[in-house]
Amino acid sequence: MSALALPARWPHRAYPMSDGPGQPLMAGAHAEDSQPRDVEALCEQFALVCESAVDSLEIASALEFEGWSDQAVRERYGASDVFTLAEEMYLRVQRQPAEPEPLPDPWQASKVRPALHGLLYGLPTVCFPAAAGLLTGPSVLGVLVIALLTSWAMSQALAYLGYVRLGQTDSVQAARLLRAGMLAGLAGVMLALAVAAAALPARIPAIIFGAGVGAYMLGATVLIVLRGERLLLFVLAPGVLGAASFLLLGRPPQLQHAAWGALAATPLLALALAVVRTTRDAGLPALGRGRHARTAVAAGKLLAAAELRGALPSALFGLLAAGLLVFPVAAGLPGDRGTNTGALLVSLPLALSMGAAEWALVWFRRRTQRLLRTTWELRAFAIRARLVLLAALLQYLTAAVLLTIAVITVAAETRLVQLHWTALPQIAAYMALGGAMFLALLLQAFGSRIFPLVTCAAALAFEVAGRGLGVSVQLVTCTELLFVLAGYAALVLGSAVRHAC
Repeated sequence: MSALALPARWPHRAYPMSDGPGQPLMAGAHAEDSQPRDVEALCEQFALVCESAVDSLEIASALEFEGWSDQAVRERYGASDVFTLAEEMYLRVQRQPAEPEPLPDPWQASKVRPALHGLLYGLPTVCFPAAAGLLTGPSVLGVLVIALLTSWAMSQALAYLGYVRLGQTDSVQAARLLRAGMLAGLAGVMLALAVAAAALPARIPAIIFGAGVGAYMLGATVLIVLRGERLLLFVLAPGVLGAASFLLLGRPPQLQHAAWGALAATPLLALALAVVRTTRDAGLPALGRGRHARTAVAAGKLLAAAELRGALPSALFGLLAAGLLVFPVAAGLPGDRGTNTGALLVSLPLALSMGAAEWALVWFRRRTQRLLRTTWELRAFAIRARLVLLAALLQYLTAAVLLTIAVITVAAETRLVQLHWTALPQIAAYMALGGAMFLALLLQAFGSRIFPLVTCAAALAFEVAGRGLGVSVQLVTCTELLFVLAGYAALVLGSAVRHAC
């Protein structure tokens, strides 16, 4: 071996190599008087090397780097060669490797952002009770269901494409794609509503409100992907405040036009701000960006076929999740006993709980990353990761239950609804569905996208098939979905390979 064989990760002169200040040691036979006479003393001199060495070859490399030859170690220590001496030193010194510097945490959890997202997910649901008093006529519920299904599917696909493009390129290309995707998604929603208007005896106000739902969801998706959440508070202000005031005042007929204007302002603001934000980030000439930015936009490809294929599972999951959430509302109560009040009431806390779901997801990723650095056995890691998964699920369910209790208390005190104990099974079903959605999102975050799709599709099909059996079908279906996804998540996320990235 030669000095060139020293491992690249080994710091030169990382250990003391002198007898004192200003007294450098000379290597090999030229410094016999200054070198240790026994192996124990030599081990002390090379203590840092021996304590952190993975095997004896590292010690041999360090010895040769300092000039020790086979002849020198044979004459001084009686060893046949450098490797034999290094092996003896390796066996004598106990391993005490220095702890590496902690890596930066890529999953820093913000306490404000998930809570803000929860508000942004939940506040729009306040608009629906107000709109219910304004939307009359046949097939209103059918139009709203179609609008929600298509909007969820389009917004999920758009979010996937936006985040993928942000990870691969920069905000210029992402903004360009998001703007085009938002307009294409809005066209898709309008097409679905046009088909609904032709097939159902729906009135124009219902179609307009459905278009507003799609416009808000797509615009909000763009702003969230580009980290413009605070703008959405300004966007939601007119619709939410107008709807809340209209409801608290008892839906007075003389304020119907004002309520309609407030509700219409929110989707229009969402679209306008999304266009402004994406135009600014894309660097178009209208906002005074330079020639370099325009060249970068023109050179980029708008959408690759692989990205489009990758967005398809996200679109399908959005469609299925929306179907599972709105089907009990659309189906109503069996036997023509009216609106499913429990399903309507629990939709608000369930939407608000998505903020808690986001926080719990980030918490889970941080804890499992810490386990990767502190656990040495695969079985121990699997057990601890599954316990962390259980803790994350319980955290989310606790938040969802507390939010549900708060919303029910406010609704009962303000007499907005008259809730009966018979709604409890419906509320329990939605809590189980919320837990299942959290696990599905967690699995998708770790690359498992097909299994949640299949299980959610089966659950929705089972609910539709058993519609006439009442809420018991939904309770059984959502509970089974929760347990199936929990079991699969425990199996998949107990593998250390899943957490390596």
